[in-house]
Amino acid sequence: MATSTGTITTSAGPLDVATLVSKLMSAESSVLTPLTQQASSYNSLISAYGSLKSAISTYQSALTGLTAASFSAQKAAVSNSGTGTTLTTDPFTADVNTDDSTKVLAQKIQSAGFSSSQIFNAGDSVAIKVGTNPPTFVTLQANATLAGVRDAINAAKAGVTASITTDGTGDHLVLESNTAGTANTIKVQANNSLASLAYDPSSATSSTVTQIQAPRDATVAASGNYTVSVSQLAQAQKITSAGFSSTATFNSGILAIKTGNGSTAIIKPTTNTLAGVRDAINASDAGVSATIVSDGTNAHLVIAAKDSGASNSIRVTGTGDYSSLSFDPSGKYTSPNVATGQTFDATAGGLTLNVGGTATTIALSGAGQTLQNIRDAINTANAGVTASITNDGTNDHLVLTPSGSGATSPVSLTGTGDFATLTGSTMGQLQAAQDAKLSIDGVSVTSPTNKVTDAISGVTLNLSKVTTASDNFTLNISNDTSGVSSTANTFVSAYNALEKAITGLTQQTPSTTLGQAGSSSPLASESSVQSIMTQLRNALLGSVAGGNGISSLTDIGIGFQKDGTLALDAAKLTTATTNNFAGIANLFTSTSGTNADGTANTTGTNGILTNLQTLVNGFLADGGIIDTKTKGLQASLKINSDRQTVINTRLSNMQDQYTNQFNALNVTLASMASTQSYLTQQLANLPKAS
Repeated sequence: MATSTGTITTSAGPLDVATLVSKLMSAESSVLTPLTQQASSYNSLISAYGSLKSAISTYQSALTGLTAASFSAQKAAVSNSGTGTTLTTDPFTADVNTDDSTKVLAQKIQSAGFSSSQIFNAGDSVAIKVGTNPPTFVTLQANATLAGVRDAINAAKAGVTASITTDGTGDHLVLESNTAGTANTIKVQANNSLASLAYDPSSATSSTVTQIQAPRDATVAASGNYTVSVSQLAQAQKITSAGFSSTATFNSGILAIKTGNGSTAIIKPTTNTLAGVRDAINASDAGVSATIVSDGTNAHLVIAAKDSGASNSIRVTGTGDYSSLSFDPSGKYTSPNVATGQTFDATAGGLTLNVGGTATTIALSGAGQTLQNIRDAINTANAGVTASITNDGTNDHLVLTPSGSGATSPVSLTGTGDFATLTGSTMGQLQAAQDAKLSIDGVSVTSPTNKVTDAISGVTLNLSKVTTASDNFTLNISNDTSGVSSTANTFVSAYNALEKAITGLTQQTPSTTLGQAGSSSPLASESSVQSIMTQLRNALLGSVAGGNGISSLTDIGIGFQKDGTLALDAAKLTTATTNNFAGIANLFTSTSGTNADGTANTTGTNGILTNLQTLVNGFLADGGIIDTKTKGLQASLKINSDRQTVINTRLSNMQDQYTNQFNALNVTLASMASTQSYLTQQLANLPKAS
């Protein structure tokens, strides 16, 4: 009920003005009753539609989690039928259809570069055709920049997404097909100022538009058995220096590192300690990481390649103080130039070989020592290296090759006197750079990493151990029927949860008392909700072509029950997965352009899951059925609130008016009562008749 403005108070008198006004206003305020009831109804509906939106959002999330892979998953199993007992776990695992190379791709094309000031003229147009769809014509309504052309194409919903990239040649218009696969290639016809955007690979006319991503259909692994043996694991090269004391410094020279085919990085330490060298290497882009390892007495610089594989070997070139950190990928030490026929005087100098911290004095005596004499003396010393001589066409070189393979020790050669020109060193190799080597069905395969992605289409092998001659490992690729069963159950449960939620919002309960009305939920009479459920049920009952005998949910054991929920016949689903695995994926996830397996869909129909996702996305979108209904209710509630405000203002004024009127009447009645009292007194004072 409206209240007084508070500026008018009731006056004293014979009338109870407050009570009179209150009763009158109570009667007048009855006009608000239908409005407040209506507002309550609007609020209940808005809240109920909020609950409906939440339930459909939950359903949307469940549908999003069901992908094409969910209905066409394959699995891998590894077994060993050999007699080998060395391996207690499988030497490899396999991931199926997870590699990016198996995924479907949409075509992308890119224009030549335009200047930022380029203007395209109003009235000029492009026609964009995707796959077998009819072309969409886009005409500029006004002069436009490249951004305006992009926006016009996107607004036309031509089956592509337009964007702009910028590089040194200018701004480029990029068009990407909204539907992936080779059946959905792009063709563009254009005229006048837009003519340079034309693109048709089948035409003899040249074009400045180029393809930057080719369309690709998805591939799946071929089911079957593969015999796999692993003879070598891939590993990254790791090298180590000789030991340095804690006071060692590097004050002169240059250090350069090159890994594989990468560029050479010049290392520039900010401090001259071994730790400074380590930090400078790690801060560089040399493709390696550096650490320091102590043997308890000295510190060793350890450098490891970041990438495995034989092609990612490390080359370190050091001069001056850094020469002791040099390393050739071969692990050999090669001396500086020695002139052919040059001799060395052992009476005026000597030669010391250090391998892994063990120093050996090379036995040489007398003048006239040749490089051949030095080679033979080193080999006779049996100090952990093999010496040889090479010639580069002009000069000879003494070459020291560490004994054995794989891990080798740092090698240094220190000469005095005539032998000083042979001084040099090489870091040791802790681990050689090597590729993984394996055999698949007798075919030799190499890989720079232990993650082999291109040996079996659709399969990624993760190598972890080397097999033995007694092993006979088999990789089996098969359809994951149990995964499809789990996915189908999730599909059914998600819909049933939505059905239950909507039933609660639309339920009507009849009264058990004669003559008394029943109760109903807020959305019981809402046609919008009935429309949503009808569309969903029609989608679930729909037929999908191209499934080779599987065209509806009933074909795989999914159907409606009397209460409106779905039920799954597990036996019928098992039969379907066994007899027509691909048909199930087609039923759920094919699109008008691409089937679930990525091949072209020529039927023009979408899968049931695809249709449901489209419907649900539309229900929840801005401007969708729920958004439109909610905004309509909110608008009606606003009108109702405005009407109540107007009425309350009028009632407030009316209350003040009533109060004024009754106050005036009270004054009049009080005055009359006073006059009556006076007259009564006067009459009482009159002389009485005798």
